[in-house]
Formats: sequence, C-alpha cells, structure tokens
Amino acid sequence: MSVNRWVMTIFLILSISSIAYINYLFQYPDLIKVLYSVITLLIAYIANIFTENLIKRQIHETRERYTIRKAVSTIISILFFGAILAIWFQETTTLVLAFGLLSAGIAIALQDVLKNLTGGIIIILTSPFKAGDRIQVENDAGDVLDIKLFSTTLMEIREWVEADQYSGRLLLIPNSFILNKTVKNYSKDFSFIWDEIHFMLTYDSNWKKAQEIAIKTTHEITNAFEISAKNELRNMEEKYLIHPSDVDENIYTKITDNWIDMRLRYVVDPRQRRKVSNSLYEKILEAFNQEKDIKIASATFEIVGFPPVRIEK
Repeated sequence: MSVNRWVMTIFLILSISSIAYINYLFQYPDLIKVLYSVITLLIAYIANIFTENLIKRQIHETRERYTIRKAVSTIISILFFGAILAIWFQETTTLVLAFGLLSAGIAIALQDVLKNLTGGIIIILTSPFKAGDRIQVENDAGDVLDIKLFSTTLMEIREWVEADQYSGRLLLIPNSFILNKTVKNYSKDFSFIWDEIHFMLTYDSNWKKAQEIAIKTTHEITNAFEISAKNELRNMEEKYLIHPSDVDENIYTKITDNWIDMRLRYVVDPRQRRKVSNSLYEKILEAFNQEKDIKIASATFEIVGFPPVRIEK
C-alpha cells in the first residue's frame, strides 16, 4: 500500500474515532481543542501531499514547479496556524489580531512570489510585449521565447557578440521587473530601428561624390525596409501622438581636425542589423576604391625620422 493510502486510512480511522469520543470529551474543553488541533494538522498534511502530487503532474518546468510548490506549502502552513489560533482563541478581538499578523506574515514570506505573480498577470493583461518581440530590460536584452506567470524567458543577444546577435544563452527574468523597470521593445507597433555607420575621408577627397555613392548604395539595400517603415509609421500616427519621421537614408557630415567625418543613417530590421551594415561597408568600400578622388582617412601616422640630437657637457 502506498504512503498516500496509509495516510488516508489513518486519517479516516482517527476521524471516526474522534466522533465517538467527542461527546465524552465535551466536558473537557481543552481536550476537545487538542483533538481539533490534531485533526487540523492531519488535514493540512494531506492537503500538502495532494497539492504536491497535482503540481508534479501538471507543471513540468523545474523552476516554476519549485516556486509554486514553495508558495502553496507556505500558504497551507499559514492557514494551518490560523486554524489553530481560531481553535484555541475564541474571542473575536484576539482572532482579528491573529489573522492580521498572519496576513502580514504572508506578505513578508511570499513578497517575491506575489510580486512575480502580479507582474505575470500585468504582462498577460496589458501585453507590453509578446512572444517573438525583441526587448531590453536594464542590461538584459533578447527575443522573448516564453511568458509564464512567474517569469519570462529570453534568448540573449549582445554581451560578447556584436550588433545584436544571439549569444546562445537563455535568460530567465522574474516578472516583477514589469512593476519598476523600463521595458525597451524593438518590435511593438514599429518593427524597425534607425542605425548608423560612419566613415572618414581625407580633405582632398571629393566628398560630394562620396555622399552620392553612399546614398545610392544604401537605397539599393534598405529600400524594402523604408517602404514597410513608412507604412508602420502611418499606422502609429492613429494610435500615438508622434512627430513625422524621415525613414529615407541620409548622411550627416562633420569636420574634424584630421578628416571629414560622415555618418550614414538608415532604417533596418533589428534582427538584420549586422548583416545590413556589413553589406553597406563592403559595397561602399568597393565603390570608393574605383574612384581616384575619394580616399579613406586613417588615424595612423608614420614617424619618418628624428631631429639631430646635440649633447653638450
């Protein structure tokens, strides 16, 4: 016979026996309280076993199963002590005070669990992000793989990898972050980002021609992104108060002490950021190499010699 069946059998025997003796013990109020306390303890124990088995069958993710088991076990324990107080203290004022202390105990013991549960409910109801979105919470960024009541799972990007590509690690973030952290969503309502690459030209370069080449090359690569981005921006204007934004490729030029600094700005799907920037660099460099009047500047310099040194006594 399994342990659970043994417990159920003992519980039934004790319950039947207690009914037989209850009239006899009624003249001894303290003994009745002891009997009720034992029965309450057995009910709490059986309820704990039953809920643990139910959780094992229904929940397969280890961390979530552990969290829920811990929360349910704590709640059963607190309810048990509340029932004991109700048995031994009959005065209403005492009971109110006892349950007030129990409520405070629940709030303290389960504050992290309750925060995560509240955060999970808020995420499900308000949908600040959904599975498939790319988000960032403080220093953690990635694509949302799964949203549970207590935690959100991300496929991590960045860290030691450049340009928002996957690192291969899974991030499990407690849902309480939604209560007091800023969520940066790369995908909600507007599924593009503005990105920039920059290059430097020498002062004797034909920078006007370089601008034309860079703009033409960028348009060939990012034109599809621009069309979709314009459509999404028009849809956003119906939902948000936003200023008109230019999604066409553009170049911003700055003069420095050593070279002409050129910043090329364009819209791109955040998941293709590195691929697109790599294509732009390659094609722009190939185009510049075919022009004799466009030269890439460099921060390196050469020491060709030292002035003569004269040593005097």
